[in-house]
Amino acid sequence: MCRMFLSVSEKNELLKVYESLRKAAESDIFYNKVQHNSGWGCFIANKQESILYKTLTPIYKDKEILNALKDNQLYYSIFHARLAGENQPTRGFVDSHPYVIYTDDSLIALAHNGSIEKNAVSKELNLRPELYTDTEILALLFKKFQEYDIEKALGEVNKYIKDIGAFNGTFNVIAIKIKRQESTISLSSACVSDYPNEENKKYRTMILFNNGKTFLAMSSTVAYYYGIIDENLELKNTNSKICDIGKVYSSNILLSKA
Repeated sequence: MCRMFLSVSEKNELLKVYESLRKAAESDIFYNKVQHNSGWGCFIANKQESILYKTLTPIYKDKEILNALKDNQLYYSIFHARLAGENQPTRGFVDSHPYVIYTDDSLIALAHNGSIEKNAVSKELNLRPELYTDTEILALLFKKFQEYDIEKALGEVNKYIKDIGAFNGTFNVIAIKIKRQESTISLSSACVSDYPNEENKKYRTMILFNNGKTFLAMSSTVAYYYGIIDENLELKNTNSKICDIGKVYSSNILLSKA
């Protein structure tokens, strides 16, 4: 299990939620104060630049890497602090999230909190499951749905995982799609939070924040340290909401409606 967030924001707000993730990874109040110490990573992009950083060093012990970001620019970002699941590899930076895959006309970056039955998905994709984390296999599955926008693709992947019997726990996914066009590129992002029962609900829940300038989708513990929920998952901010189970949220739609 892991802690993570998706952000569409400028640098100052990104730094705040990044610090919240560092605190959540070091001491998770919703998961017996466990440390998410199996590495971390981030993907940050706008039309002009991008950063992909992945390491086995825990985020709360690692260096600050965000100084290169510019003020007054909007960035699409995924940050993820990993707690490796049973039988999931920790061989090096390659096993830290986010994963970035390339389709015919796009780039997709994603991170995942939870688990899927990777043997079942590997069989569908003709992959050797022992060589991959379940999340990297999940990322490669997105190639099957590359013609869709990221919101629809997330919904289709969630349905596909269930249809082949690979849905075996929490399916919290955050994703960014960068689509090539003839004279420019376009960026979009979305998230989904799904789980089969109420067990560990406080830990599994994802929280949205949208004030019209900043959009965030984050793990519950990150939201707690960010100051928008309390220890009982009660919302403390009118710009926040708890993700409905199984519903896909697009940051672009939410920002435009705010």
